[in-house]
Amino acid sequence: MEETPAVDSIDIHIEALKALISPGVYAAALEDSPLIDLPVVVKRVGLGSAPGVRARGFIDALERVVAEQLKMNDRKAAEMLFALGEWTGKPAQERRVAVAKLRDKHWTWEKNYRKEPLHLDLRKVYLALSREVDTLKAVGPVRNPLQPVHGMVQAAEEPHYRNVDSVVRRSCAWVQRVQNMDGGLPSDNEGSLSCTWTTAGLLWAMAEAGEDAAALWRQRALIWVLDHGNQDRGIPIVGKGDPSITDATAQALLAICACYKSTGDGFYRDKMTDLTNWLVLHQEPGSGWAWRPGREPSWTASTCFALIALGAVLPLLPDQRENIQESIRVAQQWLLTTQNNDCGWGSHKGDRSRAAITGIVLFTLSQLAVVPRVDSADLIGGALDFIKESQRPDGTWASTIDRPMGHTITRFGDAYCLLGISAASSKGYEPSILHGVRALMKWHRGSYFQYEDTVMHSWPTRDGILALSAARERLRPEKRPNGDEGGGAWDYAGN
Repeated sequence: MEETPAVDSIDIHIEALKALISPGVYAAALEDSPLIDLPVVVKRVGLGSAPGVRARGFIDALERVVAEQLKMNDRKAAEMLFALGEWTGKPAQERRVAVAKLRDKHWTWEKNYRKEPLHLDLRKVYLALSREVDTLKAVGPVRNPLQPVHGMVQAAEEPHYRNVDSVVRRSCAWVQRVQNMDGGLPSDNEGSLSCTWTTAGLLWAMAEAGEDAAALWRQRALIWVLDHGNQDRGIPIVGKGDPSITDATAQALLAICACYKSTGDGFYRDKMTDLTNWLVLHQEPGSGWAWRPGREPSWTASTCFALIALGAVLPLLPDQRENIQESIRVAQQWLLTTQNNDCGWGSHKGDRSRAAITGIVLFTLSQLAVVPRVDSADLIGGALDFIKESQRPDGTWASTIDRPMGHTITRFGDAYCLLGISAASSKGYEPSILHGVRALMKWHRGSYFQYEDTVMHSWPTRDGILALSAARERLRPEKRPNGDEGGGAWDYAGN
């Protein structure tokens, strides 16, 4: 006979599950929830684990029981209530209505949604979590996630498609949760000042992740960026009146492209035109883009962001096709001619090769299929080998500090290299990709990314979403031998 948890315990945890409905499980603040002390979580991640680790363990356990233990409408109801799968990011009211109609196809607002079905749905989830504990093997204590250990990979962080997809979804949900009251997204971490550059970058990353660009909260964030643009039509580093910079303008253009393709709104088309003109007109003669145009020569990463944006907008603005193509041609040629003898790229022309910069260049070239790349195959192959050989034994890559005049920018090696090698490589690089995914996911804190030596959440989360979205495509079961999700020879043989 199945053992049933005590009534008081059931009520407490059902109320805690109910509290997850409004934000959705990926955006919920789980660190103070009794759910992270459930036996299934403790047994999964070990005694003494940090709250962030237990929060991640609970999310993994919930995803597993919903997918594997609940059946048919029970599974659908749980996905709706907790904003899992295709329901991630959907408003709570819409999800509640969907559950109500799932249980009663004649449901209307006038009849209201009875408490009993909701309580029963939550109870089924709780009991499934209670049963799940019997399927797990106990593990030892887990270290603080801010102090990763070489060779240590937690079970919840194995680079299977489902786990990588879960991290991407959780991170996107965190971005929505921390949106400021003015509509912008925080510059460093939750509650910090809204920043145009940060907001544009996060919106672009979520577009790469396949999130709905037409969602109202995302349009509100995009409008905030555009409202704080400068009179020269560029996007400033933080807010209106600050210098317009290439990185922010390019990433805002990418966010606008995604929104325009989803909505067809002519307002966004006009803004695309403005930002495209800014990029084309601020290109350095015969080369790429400076981080802050007019102040210094071209920077490689800034040139990459501008190229990615122009490549995305090219099919959307046929009346500017000739100018955009010429701008892309010149900048791409500059990129290819500044590659070093070891096949890597530096932060600027003449700089020594750096893995992080080489990664963003590879991603850029992979996005420019609209422009012929003459004799670029060997250059790309050599750059992929450069990244592969630059990977450390623990799967990480070195970060790079760009220092344009008046600013310091960290280009995160783990994310940039994984992004490049995932997007630009074919067969033969799978072991490096998987090792890189494991390394990057060690920096995930349950809902956002944070590196050990920084206090920032927003920037690492942007880069983490970008990199894992690219890696996720390589891990899709239909793209792997035998349709598996990872493990086995594919992880190590590289074929």
